[in-house]
Amino acid sequence: MNEKLFIENWIDKIQSSGIKQFPLHFIDKTQLDIISIPIKTLVIGQEFFGAYEIITTDGESVYQAANYDEAKFLVYSSKARNGNTYLPKDRSIIKTLVDSYNKYLDDLINQIKKDYKMNFPEGKNIHAVSNEIFQKLNLIRY
Repeated sequence: MNEKLFIENWIDKIQSSGIKQFPLHFIDKTQLDIISIPIKTLVIGQEFFGAYEIITTDGESVYQAANYDEAKFLVYSSKARNGNTYLPKDRSIIKTLVDSYNKYLDDLINQIKKDYKMNFPEGKNIHAVSNEIFQKLNLIRY
């Protein structure tokens, strides 16, 4: 097996098991506020007095998040690029939800790393391989 085949196998494995969509796999939709956004990829911009700017990849400002966890929540929940993102009505649970999603992503990364080490004991490209898998699945981990 080569790394290209390894990547393809992992993409198929994750897709067939069903990728958890954030935030809908972690909280009931009725507990979320919907925020209209441009149909573009969002990223976390600069921090300014504790608030974080959410911007498009071409620099357009979209939202001011109150803190880093809220910024991550907005970016994670916008990955479908359908013109909507979400925030919980109860803002106090944002950190818990983001932590749960990060744990899910970290578990995927750890499984990939473990399998990579078994298949490529001398391999040194684990970061590039896991990044490519995440990119092709439209997953991001802040």
